Amino acid sequence: MAAQPQTEVSPSRKDLTGTLKTFGPSGPMYEVLGPAERSVQGKESVTIRVFGTGEVTAYPVEEMLQDPEAV
Repeated sequence: MAAQPQTEVSPSRKDLTGTLKTFGPSGPMYEVLGPAERSVQGKESVTIRVFGTGEVTAYPVEEMLQDPEAV
């Protein structure tokens, strides 16, 4: 029986679940909740929760990777 190819979640989305980041160097803090069910304008995205407002939304992975970790 031939092995079936496995669909893997990008490490950028899977490994950063639970990470606290900020929008840019001085923006609000957010938590990465996990992979998003939908993409943002066709891009790979994650679901985040923004602290202070509680908003839960999809956010592009490429932008999340550029944001610094919260300290």
